[in-house]
Amino acid sequence: MTDPATYILDLDGVVYLGKNIIPRADEAIDRLRDAGHRVIFLTNNSTRSRESVANKLKSMGIMCAGSDVITSAYAASVYIKEQYGPSTVYCIGEPGLIEELEQEGHTISQQNVDLVVVGLDKEFTYHKLELGLDNLRAGAGFIATNTDALLPTESGFLPGAGSMVAALKAASGKDPIVIGKPNKPIIDVLLNEYGLKNGECVMIGDRLETDILAGINAGMRTVLVLTGSSGIEDIEISGIRPDTILDSIVDLGP
Repeated sequence: MTDPATYILDLDGVVYLGKNIIPRADEAIDRLRDAGHRVIFLTNNSTRSRESVANKLKSMGIMCAGSDVITSAYAASVYIKEQYGPSTVYCIGEPGLIEELEQEGHTISQQNVDLVVVGLDKEFTYHKLELGLDNLRAGAGFIATNTDALLPTESGFLPGAGSMVAALKAASGKDPIVIGKPNKPIIDVLLNEYGLKNGECVMIGDRLETDILAGINAGMRTVLVLTGSSGIEDIEISGIRPDTILDSIVDLGP
């Protein structure tokens, strides 16, 4: 990959696993930047704000500003503003999602809401599910930041946002609008944010069903790294074929 390009990097399973950086990921990112490539971080994880993600990366020795990051929380907030205007939202999610929603002019409430927005919530409860259901039955729209089944961490896998979304979908019988990879809304937000063209971008990720499929759907070149969720055997099972397969981001050449 020697052509000038913007490299779009997933985070969990690509740059880090939980609190631990993927070995020499910082060196790989520095190499790309030194070669004149732009690096953007694109994550389905909705638990942190863009600034919080940037601070985490900086703590790992990776130069990053909040403006270098697109999260599913930010993309959902922008999508809602563009499609519905400033909205009243019941949010099942963590502080990063709430922060992004409020920064885009939305109001958080538990009742009489326009939309129910669901992301990863490690303190998900039956009561939150009940409130979400009540609002959907009252006519609120249903937005999911993402539907990842699993969240890779330094100690293994945790249930992802898809678990919470599936619970509310089962209870309500309603299908959500899903913002995150592999769906179009998050890609549209990314391209618009930076004024990018699809063909100029390379998508690097660890999940075939999200990262790689998002890149394929958007007409981007794709790279699967084997440090996270998907293995080589999953390619045959899924039928999703990346352009390149690497053991780690460190093997990524400029």
